[in-house]
Parts: sequence; structure tokens; C-alpha cells
Amino acid sequence: MRFRGWAITGWITLGILVLNALLLLVFGWNEEGLRVVVRSTARSSVLLFALAFSASSLYLLRPSRSAGWLLKNRRYLGVAFAASHFVHADALLALATVSERFVNEELNAVTLVGGGLAYAFIAAMAATSTDRTAAWLTPRNWKRLHTVGGYWVWAIFAQSYIPRVAVEPGYAPLALLVLG
Repeated sequence: MRFRGWAITGWITLGILVLNALLLLVFGWNEEGLRVVVRSTARSSVLLFALAFSASSLYLLRPSRSAGWLLKNRRYLGVAFAASHFVHADALLALATVSERFVNEELNAVTLVGGGLAYAFIAAMAATSTDRTAAWLTPRNWKRLHTVGGYWVWAIFAQSYIPRVAVEPGYAPLALLVLG
């Protein structure tokens, strides 16, 4: 069986759910465990997003079999990204229920509004990732939504990862991925 189409979305989503359930088993359903899941899903999300977001550019720059595979399957990678990022949102909500420090010191209006808008774009882009919903939206509006939404999500990842490199050099690969 080849890894393509909606199977990509299903297997990746299942993998993310299993991995994060295991992380919670190991670290516990507490602040530490939830923070591990938040970091895990943030990383899986940025990787999946980067693959889907850059597929056409990669194919234009260096046409190859792997770039062609990415281009053909970016819809499914994009929906897998949405699934990963909604698991991330669930982990953030769970963290907010167990950590007053997270709520009082780490959340702010800019994060809630910017991140909230990113989640609205992610939901809208995922919802319009079938042929039927894309046709309903019209090709022109579909392109607008996915272009504006994609760049908004990219900007959120950029502002999340690039400044962190100065404090935590371990974020450099993720920052480079976003910049690439």
C-alpha cells in the first residue's frame, strides 16, 4: 500500500495521538506532561505546515519525485497539520486548567487574538480541503483563503520560533524550517 491521499492524514493523525498519549503516560497528566505535549504538537505542526506550505515552491525550485509527491499530497499534509494543531490547542486548554502560572504569565491578548485568528484560518482551510467544499467556495475565494491563511499561520510560527533561538539555540532547526 502506498502512502498517499487521505491515508496520509489518518496515519499521521493517529501517530500524533498515540505519541502524545504515550507522552502523557510517561510524564503524567500534570503541568509537566502537558507542557511536553504542547511542545511535541507544536513541532509536529510546524513540520507538517512547512511541508504543505512549501510544496509548490519546492517543486518549482527543484522538480523531483519527492517534491512531486509533496505537491500531490499537500492537501492531506495540510489537513494532518490542522489535526496536529488542534491537538496542540487541546493541550493548551488542558494546561490552562492545571497551571495558574501559564494563564497569568504566559497568555496575553496578542497571543490570544493572533493565535485565535490562526486557528480560525486553520479550521476554515481544513474545512475547504475537499473537492466539494473548495468548489462551493469558488476557486478564486479558495485561493484567497488559503494564501492569506497560510501566510498568517506562517507569521505566527515565525514570531514563535525565530526569537526563541537567541534564548534557546535548540530552536534553530525549527526557526530555519520556518524561514526556509
